[in-house]
Amino acid sequence: MSDEQQPDSLAKLFANRADTGSVPAPLVPAQPQFTSRREMKNAASPTRKSGPRTAKSGSTAPRATTKLSRRDQAAVRRLAATPKITSTSTPPRGQGGRKRQNPLKVLFVLLVISGFVGGIALPAVASSANTLRAGSATTKGSQSVKVSASIETSKVSRDTVSATTEAELRTEQINAQYLADASRVRQPGDDYPWRDAGYSLSPLGYNYRQCVDFVAWRLNRDQGVTAAPWKWVWSNLTPSGGSASEWQRAWIAHGWTTSATPIVGAVAWFVGNHVAYVHAISGDNVVIEEYNGTSSRSYAIRTIPSSSVGRFLYPPS
Repeated sequence: MSDEQQPDSLAKLFANRADTGSVPAPLVPAQPQFTSRREMKNAASPTRKSGPRTAKSGSTAPRATTKLSRRDQAAVRRLAATPKITSTSTPPRGQGGRKRQNPLKVLFVLLVISGFVGGIALPAVASSANTLRAGSATTKGSQSVKVSASIETSKVSRDTVSATTEAELRTEQINAQYLADASRVRQPGDDYPWRDAGYSLSPLGYNYRQCVDFVAWRLNRDQGVTAAPWKWVWSNLTPSGGSASEWQRAWIAHGWTTSATPIVGAVAWFVGNHVAYVHAISGDNVVIEEYNGTSSRSYAIRTIPSSSVGRFLYPPS
């Protein structure tokens, strides 16, 4: 057979097989491959007239045509009528290539998740076995701890410090130590013999544990008198009055020395009805000892500027 020989038609093929006496197997039409629907419909249409077709090159070549049986034509029509298969591997998506979510579903999921997380996050003390109540704490065991509903915090009070120099600070520290002790406990430096007395008159003629009685005691002590008979008492020291405000006038009346310059052992007289004993001198300051000054009816020692004293009354002779 040459290359230009036309293939037998299906009818001739079936006729030749019939001549051999064998029963041909049922024909299963092959599914032809088409590049478009139009080509498929053309193949399913009735047999068209065939004729020579002129090629573009100008040569005429016979075109082979094949006549299909009715069964084959029906098979071709069924294939042509098969709907186009669309790939469903990728679901339709909205704008931006993302699948749109139902807002109600999203809200429902959020509510369920938040409730679940909130239930897990509840503290363990919420159980009935370990519930803390106001005023008491209950445990699983037989023991229980009572807690006061209102707990008062302790209040701490601190004294102010007015010292401006190291010497003043030392003096205030001594004063603070003295004031911290009970009134019936003798303070360092306190040699007053009647520190436990009441409110009556002392042997010196002044009220017990007052500034004037303490200074009168110191004047007697400095001159070597520590017991009766006393050298200096109210009647010969300040006969015009027992108040501290009368002391400067009494010194002037006696002709005793008064000065703005302090000396150790002098009486520090204050305009505000107070007297003290000059213990030491530190530059422009004086260290004084007193009763009923910064502490009521008790001993104290402190450093003050000399200029704060109204007058210094020198010891009487």
